Amino acid sequence: MNILAEFADDVTEINICKKNIEGSLDFARFTKLTKLDCYSNKITSLNNLPKSLIELICSGNKITSLDNLVSGITKLHCGWNEITSLDNLPDSLIELHCSENKITSLDNLPNSLIKLECCYNKITSLDNLPNSLKILTCYYNEITSLDNLPNSLIELHCGGNKITSLDNLVSGITKLFCIDNQITSLDNLPNSLIELNCDDTIKDYDILINNKN
Repeated sequence: MNILAEFADDVTEINICKKNIEGSLDFARFTKLTKLDCYSNKITSLNNLPKSLIELICSGNKITSLDNLVSGITKLHCGWNEITSLDNLPDSLIELHCSENKITSLDNLPNSLIKLECCYNKITSLDNLPNSLKILTCYYNEITSLDNLPNSLIELHCGGNKITSLDNLVSGITKLFCIDNQITSLDNLPNSLIELNCDDTIKDYDILINNKN
């Protein structure tokens, strides 16, 4: 039985989470669809996504590619899939959650992006982050340095990598979480920082920050 048969053509939201759906789904007839939530199924592909779509939540499936995303999407949650790359993201995208995939690179992120969460992948570098980015969460990848952080960044969560230095943090960062790296000192923290979580490898922890306001 086609799970989509129960929805009218002019529906604006579809929620089919945890329905044990397998294989491909086609959304060609849903011309007014703005939100699709198909979390936690066994879906392999999402075909003919409508141009009206704004929010797509497809985490916890078996999707290998999302190269067919339409222009206009602002929020994409696609974690816990089998995606290896996200090269054709729409320019409208504001929020991207793509943790727990097989992604090795995120070099073509749209300039509209404000929030990025890409934990538990195989990313080695994040050198081409958009200038609009405010929140970066990249726990447990294979990143060795973060040398080109955008000036717009206010939160950095980068624990569980292979980073040896964070001397180039941009002015304006208020939160820094960098546990489980190879950092031995944090000497050039910005005055804007109000919250810090590092680990025992930091030798001079007691002189790091006093900013609590």
